[in-house]
Amino acid sequence: MHTLSHELLAFTTSDVTVTEDYVNVSDGVSLKIIDFTPAGDGPEQPMIVFIAGLVSLISGWQNVLKQLTPRYRTIYLETREKKSALLPEDKTVDFSISRMTQDIAEFLQQKVPPERPFCFVGSSLGSTIILDYLSQSSRQSFDAFTIAPNCEFRVPLWFLLSLWLLPPFFYPVTKSTLKWYLRNFRLDKYREPEQVKKYEGTIDEAEPERLKACALAIKDYTLWDKLRNIKAPVLVIAARTDILHEVDEIERMASLMPAARLEIMTSNKETHSEKAGVLIADEIAQHFL
Repeated sequence: MHTLSHELLAFTTSDVTVTEDYVNVSDGVSLKIIDFTPAGDGPEQPMIVFIAGLVSLISGWQNVLKQLTPRYRTIYLETREKKSALLPEDKTVDFSISRMTQDIAEFLQQKVPPERPFCFVGSSLGSTIILDYLSQSSRQSFDAFTIAPNCEFRVPLWFLLSLWLLPPFFYPVTKSTLKWYLRNFRLDKYREPEQVKKYEGTIDEAEPERLKACALAIKDYTLWDKLRNIKAPVLVIAARTDILHEVDEIERMASLMPAARLEIMTSNKETHSEKAGVLIADEIAQHFL
């Protein structure tokens, strides 16, 4: 473990210690974690486990993290499809949702003491993994904040075929086509230019072989039949203008979870803003009044 450079210190305040480390899971993969620990942290204080979306960059969460990390210890866990994960070279790696759910369980076992109260914060794929975990695991969080969760992943057939058939050096062409598809069919490029820019940045940073393996592993996944099993409190956060994560579908998801609440924000930009961070931080505080 070592202290990070000044880059990530911009995600918090000067009295918060920021370190990075890796957690090793049972199939040989090592997952990167970034640990924000405020000065007043203690074993009885609530803790946040933050899991972002598919190939997401932590830079997209700067405004949210700046509100959370000075108040609560926050561990940002990067999932196995991201460039930061260290993969074994001698075997095929599983990128399925069930394997990522197991990653969460193993991470908690290693890094969050049994008596420590913790909650989840996640977005998109990260939210889906959190909900899958909560639907079947005995160790529950005291709350979960899921931004734009997916119940299923609509991966376009042409994209799957291009990943399957074309060698990795063709990825720049596939990447440009994927950007065009998202910009024109799955994102609102006029009302949500920030969202377009964010997704294009994540596509640029993605590692082709991992993206291919992950897309193929999650294409037939569904969460719908698991939602009624989620007993933990969940605040589901949607964005009204987010075409990629449709509000109607997210409202239906929330209605199927026994202890879910729904918060609809105006835009994807707002779900990544200081406002979202304050909402989550205040909800946590309210829980411990």
